[in-house]
Amino acid sequence: MGECENVSTTDIHQLREACKKKDEELEALKKQLAETEEKLNELNHDLEQKVIERTVEVNRLLLHKTKFIDNLSHDLGTPLTPMMALLPVIRDAVEDPEIKGLVDTCIRNAEYIKRVVHDTQEMAELSAIELYLKKENLFSIVDELVQKYTSVFSSFGVIVENNISKEVFVNTEKTRLLEVIDHLSSNAVNSMPDGGTLTFSCRTFKQKTGLFIELLVKDSGVGMSREKTDHLFDEFYKADESRHKLDSTGLGLTICKRIVEKHGGRIWADSRGEGTGTTIHLTIPVAEV
Repeated sequence: MGECENVSTTDIHQLREACKKKDEELEALKKQLAETEEKLNELNHDLEQKVIERTVEVNRLLLHKTKFIDNLSHDLGTPLTPMMALLPVIRDAVEDPEIKGLVDTCIRNAEYIKRVVHDTQEMAELSAIELYLKKENLFSIVDELVQKYTSVFSSFGVIVENNISKEVFVNTEKTRLLEVIDHLSSNAVNSMPDGGTLTFSCRTFKQKTGLFIELLVKDSGVGMSREKTDHLFDEFYKADESRHKLDSTGLGLTICKRIVEKHGGRIWADSRGEGTGTTIHLTIPVAEV
């Protein structure tokens, strides 16, 4: 007799019961899965709602911050105007050298406050505006700045090398990019008190949003630690003694960062430590041909 004939009624019943049990377990798992999916959908909905609410709140706070800065700039700027006009008159009117020195101190501090107000207001404006980007030649932009400050670079013993190809075109708002390069160059010169070399170079790279140019501004100056490079673009951060002078507000590099970000790029610093120089990297989009 075949093997099938050896299967008893009891065995068949047990198999049916086992299949029934498995079916019940499967249905329970399906139900559990459906409940889990429903909970995940609810969580996703709640998360999306919270993201929307947080985004609205962040935008509200940013708008409030911008208005606060505008009001503060106006409130500080209003009394500064007559102070800046009258203090030199007072200095010229007094004969006591000690009093003249005290008035000069007041003038320097008033000028510093004026620069802080200006830089703070510029940061607020950059948060609220969009740049008008168009095709510009990167070599020409850098060369324009180099020619403008030729005598300054020479007086500080700084040799400038513009290694950017004349065929490189970027999508930028020229005055804003010049502002960035101007500030980076000024910082580089300050970091080379005994003279040195300031080099501009670039490379092209691709990312998800398109082709970008990475502009490198390299100096042979004092360099800085990793801790300093990590915080270099923070608001009011001053990395070294030279930036703690009254001619530095600690906002210049933060403004540079805002401008670069408005281009859809990013900016960062790189240095191997004290005495090794510093390289500033910034990315800006390539102009369409």
